[in-house]
Amino acid sequence: MQNEINSADLLLAPSVALHPARTAEALMTIGLNRRYGAPLATAQEWIGFEVENIKFLVPHAQVNEISEMPPVFRLPNTGRWLLGLVNLHGNIVPVFDLASLVVGTCDTKSKTMLLVLGRGDAIAAIVVNGIPSRKRFGASNRAPLPAFPEAIRDYISNAYAEEAQVWLELDHVRFFEIMARKISG
Repeated sequence: MQNEINSADLLLAPSVALHPARTAEALMTIGLNRRYGAPLATAQEWIGFEVENIKFLVPHAQVNEISEMPPVFRLPNTGRWLLGLVNLHGNIVPVFDLASLVVGTCDTKSKTMLLVLGRGDAIAAIVVNGIPSRKRFGASNRAPLPAFPEAIRDYISNAYAEEAQVWLELDHVRFFEIMARKISG
């Protein structure tokens, strides 16, 4: 997949210089358990959220916190997909914007929340529309992958059906790894 990359996306993020422990390599080894592709024996707990009218799921066990949007400190010379940094309980956390990958801009009309994934130095956040909800899906809910934007294809591992709605399993570990590679150039 060849995406058009903004020239700002190729520049090194100042967050690496501002926080020496948070190197691109540290973000790439985010330390969250991979279980993608493994069959689901029983129903699993998920957190469901929406970005630009696309419904996503992440494993409930990987969610650190859901909060209202704190002040975000934009970093100069970074791509649109890196919204900036926030201070959460004394930790500097990078905030990624899936909407910028889907449509090129962040949705400012909906109430935005912060979905924080990971722990300790291996922590990152995603901006989501509205308040995330708890979901429960198992193998019987699996559905064929629907059409969705090419820009997020590398981050989707499965789809689950709930009535007429389809929820996409976001491989957030892979998403953070690829974003870290973009940061490091």
